[in-house]
Amino acid sequence: MSLISKPFDDSGVDMVDDIARYGLCISKRIEQFRQRNRLQGETPNSLSGLDITLGLCDTLCGIIDTTSHEPYRTECARAADTIFFESVSPDYLPRQEPLNAHPQSRGLAEAISSVLADDQVLPTDGSVPLQTVLMALVWSALSFATESLPADQARAWVRGRIMGSAPSRPHH
Repeated sequence: MSLISKPFDDSGVDMVDDIARYGLCISKRIEQFRQRNRLQGETPNSLSGLDITLGLCDTLCGIIDTTSHEPYRTECARAADTIFFESVSPDYLPRQEPLNAHPQSRGLAEAISSVLADDQVLPTDGSVPLQTVLMALVWSALSFATESLPADQARAWVRGRIMGSAPSRPHH
């Protein structure tokens, strides 16, 4: 269950609805990818929620790096605090760090890229603003992070991952 804080007036409601719709589509497709991998006998090494969150955050940060629009990084990190998810399970697994060298991480990165390029998920005609796509990635990342962490920790983890990948800036 998720809830995105909406403004009291109608401004921004359509964008919030778009973020949730696209975020849900991305999450469903990534979950299908994970299920296919499990069916192919890779159950012992299946991707955890944090593994998928890491892949989604890395994709998001890669897009920000490519566009060179650094303010989006801060906006996306802030969005992690405004998109609320109830935790998936009251019984949390011990915190499991994602495996950066996970054998499926390359396949996951390719799956995320193909989902983002799929016209059935996101129209490729440019009608969806980049900011909405980035926020949908945050939404999806949070949905997977709450599989492994309580909601507050999941938000902090996603926010930290987004901000932690910021390019180094020279000190003056």
